[in-house]
Amino acid sequence: MTMSKYPIVYFGVFYALLFPSVFGFVPSPTNVSIVCHNFVNILYWNYSSPTEQTKFSVLVNPYESASQTVDTSQTYLDMSSYSRNADDDYLVFVTAHDGQEKSENVSIRFTYSKDYFDRNKHKYKCSMDFPAVNTSVHKDVIEVFFQHPFMLHKQELLNDEFTYTVTHDEQMISYSCFEDEELCTAEIHFNQSIAGQCVELKLEGMIAGIPSYTYRNVCVPQQMPETDKTGIIAALLGGGAIVLFIIIGFVWLLWRKWSKIPQMPQGLWCSISRESHTMLVSQSEPTDICPVTSQGLPSSQTEEDSKTVSTLDDTVVDLCEVSEEDKDGGDSEGFVRSSDYDSPKFLQEMGPGDFTEGYGP
Repeated sequence: MTMSKYPIVYFGVFYALLFPSVFGFVPSPTNVSIVCHNFVNILYWNYSSPTEQTKFSVLVNPYESASQTVDTSQTYLDMSSYSRNADDDYLVFVTAHDGQEKSENVSIRFTYSKDYFDRNKHKYKCSMDFPAVNTSVHKDVIEVFFQHPFMLHKQELLNDEFTYTVTHDEQMISYSCFEDEELCTAEIHFNQSIAGQCVELKLEGMIAGIPSYTYRNVCVPQQMPETDKTGIIAALLGGGAIVLFIIIGFVWLLWRKWSKIPQMPQGLWCSISRESHTMLVSQSEPTDICPVTSQGLPSSQTEEDSKTVSTLDDTVVDLCEVSEEDKDGGDSEGFVRSSDYDSPKFLQEMGPGDFTEGYGP
């Protein structure tokens, strides 16, 4: 009887191994991992024997707040909304369910905070990117500037002092800034011997116990020697002064030359005007002048021409009139009055249609 029971026991063990679900055995998830970066936390796992009824239960157990349970049929879960407090420590359990049966849970811990991190307990350490770094080079100084982490991630726990260090050529300089500052800055002085080369800067920061770091290569341009501008300015001023003196001298010479030109006296102007008028009248007379008689002008001379000549005579006389002062002082100026015979000749109207020649003004 006893011998007949062994085959039955062996068969039951074999059947339980072949069909584990009948005896309530559900495989546990494997390779549970988490990617937590910049406050986005995604949990991953694998499962070897899924069925249509397989579901997974994720228990999120923070150290400082209440726990939460989330069910899913996927093999991953975005836990960002369940782990908002980045400075907390999280213990996560993943369990597989197949109908009423469930597997043993598998746990994992993660945290952003350096205060909670323990290498013996935490397989994963979450990280945060260092803010984007901008640089500029001025002479022998590299200027570094970037935004405060709170302005990038809008996490309340980042509303705090941000301490950071900049390491260059094995020299570390510490800085700090707050969220109300427009930019976080740093200045790194370098030796001129590295001009024309690229240097590496290591930046490490810490805020709310969350570390971050980055590297930045900065190329220092070759410095051009500065020229002494004093000589250029002196040359420009000297050249401008020389040009100014040349212009002044040219204007002075023109003025001297113009002032030496003698001015024509008014009496001489009158003499020239009378002579011009006499020549004009002479050209208008006929070549054969008949003696003036009481009978009048030749038939070719009209009364209108006579009036024109008389008008010209009056105009010349008016233009050559001088003031009483000029008449009285004429001799003192060296001008001697000429006699009537030295005066220009003109026609004098004696009566209607009767003309004769005369001299005088």
